[in-house]
Amino acid sequence: MSEVELTLHGKLQHLKERSGLSLRAIAREMGYSQASSIQRYFSADYAEPVLPANFISKLLAVLPGKGTPPITREDVLALADGTVAEIQRKAPSLPGTGVPIVGEVAAGLWMEAALFETEKAEESTISYDVRFPTQSQYVVRVRGESLNKIAANGDLLLCVDYLSAGIEPKENDLVLVERSRDDGMTIERTAKRVIRMNGQSELMPESTDPRFQDTIVFREGDFDHTEVTIKARIVMVFKPL
Repeated sequence: MSEVELTLHGKLQHLKERSGLSLRAIAREMGYSQASSIQRYFSADYAEPVLPANFISKLLAVLPGKGTPPITREDVLALADGTVAEIQRKAPSLPGTGVPIVGEVAAGLWMEAALFETEKAEESTISYDVRFPTQSQYVVRVRGESLNKIAANGDLLLCVDYLSAGIEPKENDLVLVERSRDDGMTIERTAKRVIRMNGQSELMPESTDPRFQDTIVFREGDFDHTEVTIKARIVMVFKPL
């Protein structure tokens, strides 16, 4: 371990780089609108030997589980001032109800856009993922065999909206994708795996069913492909009993 990694700044920078998140993305996941709100803690000029408990409590909802190898709670707590109990006490509370189920994912099923907009949310017993803002999380139900390598018909997928969570799609993410046609009047909601090839993102199927083997090419900034939208990262699969 190098000398800079032994400093507070070095350790925090190392965790940031390991997470793959930008400073702005970390700030937004912590509940701030601007990176400047937390920039001083990431500066080499920050003079304190440890980070304050209230900052660590919010960081605990962002970094653990990210990166390779995944960042642990202990990695974050190593930067803290005060006791673990104090940090836990200052941690933001989660809603008392489960993450809402807001619809289905079913490749090949095109529906009127108005039906997506009027879908009624169902209550679930699935807990929120503390790594992400609660308002960015929702659950969808799998219909059919379009994701059968990962999830079976009827399974539930916990999703995190990329835009509202302030995170970016990364290679190997399992993602929720919406495709539109007829000038946006009809929509298909499906799930794919992000693979980077030849400088562009390809959305690959996770199914053994021959009906669902199409690959979607997604080029950022290519307005000829605006009918394809990567909506959310799928972070967990739940199999109802």
